Amino acid sequence: MHVAVLLGGCSLEHDVSLASAEQVLANLDRRRWQVTPVWLDRDGGWWPRRAPLGAGEAFVTDGPGIDRASAHGPLRPGAALDWLLDHAGVDVVFPVLHGAFGEDGTVQGLFELYGVPFVGSGCAASAVAMDKLRTRQVLAATGVPLAQAYLPEASIAAIDPDAEFVLMRDAVGTPAFVKGDLSGSTFGVHRVTCAQDLRDFRDRYAGRFRRWFAERGAVGEEITVPVLGNSGGALQPLPPVGIYPVHDSWFTTDAKYRPGACEEIVPPRGLSPVAIREVQDLARRCHEALVCDGMSRTDMIVTDTGPVVLEVNTIPGLTRQSLLPRAAAAAGLPFPALMDRLLDLALERHRARAVGAVRATPSTCTSANLSPGNESSSVPERTAEA
Repeated sequence: MHVAVLLGGCSLEHDVSLASAEQVLANLDRRRWQVTPVWLDRDGGWWPRRAPLGAGEAFVTDGPGIDRASAHGPLRPGAALDWLLDHAGVDVVFPVLHGAFGEDGTVQGLFELYGVPFVGSGCAASAVAMDKLRTRQVLAATGVPLAQAYLPEASIAAIDPDAEFVLMRDAVGTPAFVKGDLSGSTFGVHRVTCAQDLRDFRDRYAGRFRRWFAERGAVGEEITVPVLGNSGGALQPLPPVGIYPVHDSWFTTDAKYRPGACEEIVPPRGLSPVAIREVQDLARRCHEALVCDGMSRTDMIVTDTGPVVLEVNTIPGLTRQSLLPRAAAAAGLPFPALMDRLLDLALERHRARAVGAVRATPSTCTSANLSPGNESSSVPERTAEA
């Protein structure tokens, strides 16, 4: 089968996506999958490679992304997907995208409109999980334990740091962790102990995020628990990974991605077998509450009184240093097998939803049919989806 791997994108996590995709492309079994990389540049252009990677051919970038000489583009998203489906013959899409315009339901909605199978959660689950405030609302409604939070009325741009800091400190104490609403990979997260810290947060992120909130700094062992499976079906919580920054007091972006800056241990140092089962069950509950598919990774702090959930990621990092592959390996699932599992779950979900589904065919849904003056042809015929 032919898989298109999407990488890059417009978000702050563009470079993280490239690093994840490099590993995905290196570990897809070329005996089973024909592979076409698709680079999404920072300006929104899509660059599908003109030819799939050959057997044994490594993915080569020109630094910021795919080698443009070997790619077809830049294309708008719909035109690129048309080309991938109708010209390249792609069967399934693997979006290795992190952050806005990749992990937040935008491309997932596009794939759902086209009726094409894709790895990961659907549009609604992706959008809710990406929005940290919406995630809190859903998880709180299902009784998931969360860190105590301060929910301000002012947007990031409208913060009065001195006044807001007093309100935040009185609500959750310090240190607190302030977070932009649509962020990931620790971008948009700031540790705050004084009004100047809050001012720095505002100045850095006012143009990138609208809403924000603050959480009490939970004291305990930081862990993450991945889950594999489609919501409503059999779910497999993977072994939890303990996170121990070497130089930083918390899991910063530098600690996350710089080699040697963090110890990541399976199982975590301080968790008993009973505690491991507890956090795995909690991760499963989060996966189901958000209606995740394929994969999720739930980050937690295990305190003296039990675990509290920090967030849920629907496209976790897949770099050499990332936590999902580490947990999968500990469960006996090496990287190539993990890739197969995720693609199989995407195809399984697609087959389950295909009954009764319809999809516009290229021959009936054209720009000519939808142009002004052709109102009588503006509604294309539809055929049952294969």
